[in-house]
Amino acid sequence: MYKRMLGETIYRLRKEKGLSQSELGNFVGVSNKAVSKWETYEANPDITLLPLLAQALGVTTDELLTDISPEKTGLKTEDAKFFGVEGTAINSQNEYEFISDRKTKKGLPFVHIHVGKNISTINAKARGVIAIGNNAKGIISLGLVSVGLVSIGICSLGLLCFSVFAVGLVAVGVIAAGGLAMGSVAIGIVAVGAIAVGFVSVGALAVGYYAHTGDSGYAFGKHIFIHKMLAR
Repeated sequence: MYKRMLGETIYRLRKEKGLSQSELGNFVGVSNKAVSKWETYEANPDITLLPLLAQALGVTTDELLTDISPEKTGLKTEDAKFFGVEGTAINSQNEYEFISDRKTKKGLPFVHIHVGKNISTINAKARGVIAIGNNAKGIISLGLVSVGLVSIGICSLGLLCFSVFAVGLVAVGVIAAGGLAMGSVAIGIVAVGAIAVGFVSVGALAVGYYAHTGDSGYAFGKHIFIHKMLAR
């Protein structure tokens, strides 16, 4: 049988009991952020909290620390693969989650997919080397909100970002901020966009130490360059 991490067990039992992270945290005397860290494998609860935690979740301490059958939680759990990576998929009415069997030395899944299907699960967290979900954090992340070295999402933060709102060393988005920023509105050391603000800026409206625009645009800066369009 697939051996779940403690964080997965806490997450599933909390959902079964209909508790929020804040409610569970209040019961055992910790913050909702602490509960979040347990459920995303960033930390384990202190051993002294286990009896209270088990009581809050309606199980014994032994049940909390060992496997709990999928039938008991009402969730559909099955073996699955994601691009050849083996793992376990957990499917419910509100959420879908895939956790790879392969993990780092710290227990972080190599691949973690966690997608909430409605507004109540919009903050479904995915934490892995490759993280895909509503709220994704990983080396490579894809999500509504994503954080990673390579980050793709509606809002993204990382070294290389592609999104509607992007902040990164290289940022590409409708609104982009970074060392190199490209977007409708771009703010960066080098900024390229319809509206560009940066040390070097290129755009219809360019503001910077070096500002470059077309002959129908506007440039403001120490050194201004206007590209003349040749009539055909």
